[in-house]
This record gives sequence, C-alpha cells and structure tokens, in this order.
Amino acid sequence: MSQGYYLHQLSAAIKAVLPAKCHKSFDAWMQNGSLQLVPKHGGNGLQLARLNYQAVFMVEDLPFRELDPAVVLATVAAWLQDFDAEREQLELPDPDYDVEPVDEHSADLTISVPFSEPLYLLADAAGPVRYGGQRYRVAPYEVWVAETGKLWVNQNGPYPLGGDA
Repeated sequence: MSQGYYLHQLSAAIKAVLPAKCHKSFDAWMQNGSLQLVPKHGGNGLQLARLNYQAVFMVEDLPFRELDPAVVLATVAAWLQDFDAEREQLELPDPDYDVEPVDEHSADLTISVPFSEPLYLLADAAGPVRYGGQRYRVAPYEVWVAETGKLWVNQNGPYPLGGDA
C-alpha cells in the first residue's frame, strides 16, 4: 500500500462500472488530509502514521438514463464493505454524495468518502526516508501470523493453540 491506495483502488472500481465515454469526465482527488502519528513496529516493517483524508470522486455529465447513479453508489458501498476492513473500528463517517442535473439526460455525480489508511515503511538501505537512525522506503510489508503454537504455564503443558499444534 502506498499513499492514496484506497483512493486509487476505489477509483478503479468506479471506472469499471462507468460507460467508456465517461472515463474522460471522471476525476478523483484527496482533500483535507492529515497525518496521524501512530508508529507501530510490525516485525518485517513498521506503520509510521495513518493518512486521514477525504477522497472525492466526480463524474461529470453522467448519462443517468444509460447508467443509474445508484449503480455507482452501490459499487462504492460494496467496495468499502469488502476492502476497507478497519472502517467500522475507526468509526469513519459514511460517504456523502450529490447528484446535480445538467440537462434531461445527464447529471454531475460527486461522492466524498472519508478514509484512514496506514503509511507503511519497509527497511531499505537505499530508501529515501530516514527514521530512527535507519533508512526506509514507503511500501507494504508481509505480516507473519502464527497459526498454531504451544503454551507452557510454569511446568504444565504444552497446551495447543489453534490448528493441530
């Protein structure tokens, strides 16, 4: 993941449902951004901060008789529920939208989505970011999760943890 990952991925999902002629009139951008400084080490890398921003998606002259704006809105709602797993935990507000008629065949559709996404760093001797005496590059890192294990309590055990440990 890199800065604006959610913005780019949701843009692609929206463009996938738009008629090809609308791709030129589609735009997406970030606004009202803030950096939340919450460093966390993750073993193979670290989360340096969270990027909080408002993503704005705009389709000018959407031919609403050809494509119901509800299809675009449903695409946004479905994508958020499928791919923004932390949204509920972070208590992010729901998206806002506005449909402004242009004429009897088209309307401008604007959707605003608040996002909070992690800013990950990966150790890299040639990386451009200096932090804590090391160099990093902005990149996702693999998180290793134990699937099984054994627990010892004093001299008692082992007690299996998960799976067939």
